[in-house]
Amino acid sequence: MPQDDDKTRPRLQLPGCEPTDRPLSELVLEHLRDGVAVVDMRGRVVWMNRALERMIGYTSAEICGRHPSEFILPPDQRPSPEDLAKFRYRPDGGLFDRFRVSEHMRADGSRFWNQQSHALITLDDCDGSDGEGDGDSDSDGQLVIIGCRDITDQVDTESALHRAKDELEYAAFHDDLTGLANRKRLTAYMRSDPVLQYIRDGQIGVLQIDLDKFKEINDTLGHAAGDATLRHVAAGLSRNAGPDDLVCRTGGDEFLLICARVATQDALMTRAELVLRDIAVPLDWDEQTIHVGISIGASMAGSDTVSGEALIQQADQALYSAKNGGRGQVVFYTDFLGRRYRAQQKLARELREAVEENQFEVYLQPQLRLESDTISGCEALIRWNHPERGTLLPGVFLEEARRSQLLADVDYISMNLALDALQALDQAGHHHLTMSINVSSPVLADENYPGLLDWALQSRNLAPGRVCVEILETTILDGGELDVVTAVDRLRRLGVHVALDDFGTGYAGLAHMSAFEIDGIKLDFSMIRRLESDPRNRVITRSLIRLCGLLGMDVVAEGVETQGQLDILRRADCPCIQGFGLARPMPVADMLSWLDEMLPLPSPLFFTDQGPRAHPIALPDISNG
Repeated sequence: MPQDDDKTRPRLQLPGCEPTDRPLSELVLEHLRDGVAVVDMRGRVVWMNRALERMIGYTSAEICGRHPSEFILPPDQRPSPEDLAKFRYRPDGGLFDRFRVSEHMRADGSRFWNQQSHALITLDDCDGSDGEGDGDSDSDGQLVIIGCRDITDQVDTESALHRAKDELEYAAFHDDLTGLANRKRLTAYMRSDPVLQYIRDGQIGVLQIDLDKFKEINDTLGHAAGDATLRHVAAGLSRNAGPDDLVCRTGGDEFLLICARVATQDALMTRAELVLRDIAVPLDWDEQTIHVGISIGASMAGSDTVSGEALIQQADQALYSAKNGGRGQVVFYTDFLGRRYRAQQKLARELREAVEENQFEVYLQPQLRLESDTISGCEALIRWNHPERGTLLPGVFLEEARRSQLLADVDYISMNLALDALQALDQAGHHHLTMSINVSSPVLADENYPGLLDWALQSRNLAPGRVCVEILETTILDGGELDVVTAVDRLRRLGVHVALDDFGTGYAGLAHMSAFEIDGIKLDFSMIRRLESDPRNRVITRSLIRLCGLLGMDVVAEGVETQGQLDILRRADCPCIQGFGLARPMPVADMLSWLDEMLPLPSPLFFTDQGPRAHPIALPDISNG
């Protein structure tokens, strides 16, 4: 932008005031970072400082005597010459009592947000003035000082924050992959007044949907094909949902369609058959055809239905029968299916015996610190050595443990076994390793838990800083009266670390990070598995890692299986990983052997067929977590 020479540049000389060479006031105005303009009561520019010249791209010589609206407003907002001729500042107007934010345009056509303040000055206050101004009857001895500040960055930031808030609120009630409602939205819907009335009137039905052989799709075609299949099912359900219905994804391959205003069993079964046929239409994906099959369990509100949760449970039991009966069919709940409850009761009894007889053990999965390519710790994962069924994974019994009020007992057993394992690692010379343990809401809510954990650490001569307690986001959302902030604070005062587990599974994780202090997060495998195929997911993952770094928080990426995922996480400066690519969960004795045989690891570490993942100790029959 051309600049006036100091000798030719207009001086700040107010009408009726004695001219001076370079008064202090003008020097101050010239060095302000904010723009300042002096205009008369008709809005014409008398003077402006250099900061304003730089802000709008015009020199004082170009605009003095002109109205700013002639050139700084966008063309479609500029007033007509007639309106400009009529313009006058009103001394009693509200303009002088507030800030004004407007979108303005520079000389080069670029736009910016301008925050303006207006002040009225009277020339009687100027030394040497006779109070008559320059003879302009419109001036009445008054001028307007306009302060200008470019707040474009602030406006952009606030807009981004508003968008992020909206996205977080949406994410809190919707599934990330399909866009359908999640469990939190389902709970709110089922407890709403209209739905409660439908239940009382017997005019609501539930369809519980589960994909048939979904694991085979993932195993044979990959997770991208699995994601496409889930979206295909979500679209089919949405097409068959009415305006008052709710379509919800409740789990990995599990969906619910709540059908409002359905009066008869026949009407509900007709809807279910439509869904079955719609989703059965083959899915074309990546030059391949995927045949999608589903099973449906149906239930209908009756005179004895006490709640929406009971209705969903009945549909779930009907679904169990549909899958056991050959899949690809719809089964309506009957009293006969209620016998399934007795089977659950049997599992509950066996689980109580397991707690009493300590039929559990922990498997350890190592964690790799990427900066040094060293094993820094392990996660302890509970297993049930069932006397008849063999080794059972948590997914088989934890839900029943929750229903049977045994989850806290299982957690305390797991805690002690994990600390025993850490002590065994110590005795083998691995004094630097840490141990991550999972904690459910019943244990987290127990005021005695920190004391019991402290005693367990001291009795084994273990430092609290070598233990990380992992809390699921679902524990935070479904904790009821649990004061998570207080519970986390008690643990951190003890000296143990606290991490947020399964981060990125569709809940409002960012809100949890700001709600209470934690030491780290574990990125869920559902995010990690899409790193190579989803650019947006890569951006989100990198941003989360960077954000945690700024907050001084650790990050562990779980479920890392491929070299591509490892490379992406290295470039993103992810501190730590765990997953099948490194090693599968294994018994404590096997972990000790694995460490003796595999350490030190090569640096940089690469996942190969001859690497840690393929080692016999990796126990290929044990699932990830």
